[in-house]
Amino acid sequence: MRLLFLLIKMEENNNSNIANIEGYKDGKDWWKPVMFFYVKTTSWIIIPLVVGYFGGKYVGKTIGSQVLFFVFVMLGFLVTCLGIYREIKQYKKSLEPNKNLTNGK
Repeated sequence: MRLLFLLIKMEENNNSNIANIEGYKDGKDWWKPVMFFYVKTTSWIIIPLVVGYFGGKYVGKTIGSQVLFFVFVMLGFLVTCLGIYREIKQYKKSLEPNKNLTNGK
């Protein structure tokens, strides 16, 4: 119960800090960068896997090998992992300047 209360309190503090960050109008636009990040990471999950699946299925049928289907799906998964890693790294960099604004430095 205490943990839940602590998490709620931390979320309230984070939201109040976000509202005070420069560039957000009255604290109402804080969700836009988060949703943009969510859409980008979700597209990194869906697009490479779907392309790998259908590409592997096509190549597997034309050549007649299930191994190539598996290779294409694994390549899609690898591209997914690298893309998500890249997006998280960029998102962390974009948050670093905002740390100074919320800490009052």
